[in-house]
Amino acid sequence: MDKQHIIEENLKLVVWCESLKELTDEVWFSCFSEGSWGIADVISHFISWDQFLLNYRLPAIIHGEEFLEVQVDVETINAKASQYARSGISKFDLIEKCMAKRNELVSQVESIPAEKFAEQFIFGRTRLTLKEYFSDFIDHDKHHMDQIHDFLMRQ
Repeated sequence: MDKQHIIEENLKLVVWCESLKELTDEVWFSCFSEGSWGIADVISHFISWDQFLLNYRLPAIIHGEEFLEVQVDVETINAKASQYARSGISKFDLIEKCMAKRNELVSQVESIPAEKFAEQFIFGRTRLTLKEYFSDFIDHDKHHMDQIHDFLMRQ
């Protein structure tokens, strides 16, 4: 996956999010199954992880610096995302925030020279190229988008 494909795949989330604005609040906040997340939680989850990339990964990549040592507590990040989704923020505002955050991320990715996408970086204990790293995030997006699609088809 080259830089342009990574950018295009990330922008698909923005277009897709726009379509969610038509959902009723009942569907927006409904859980996929007993004890699981709903659409609002997933959209907030996207925002949280985009912010993580913007704060802790992209600046180092862009400036050729080492990554900051960050203790990544996935469960806490995800729990806070879900809490935020259900804090009273409107569906429209959460979707707009998600779209803006993803556009900000894409803007940063656009500033990375294409040749850096083949370089290996160390993410925690894992050595990956940027192509592989972003491919994982895109697969993650697709997983959640499919999850939401499947849920909506059952409604």
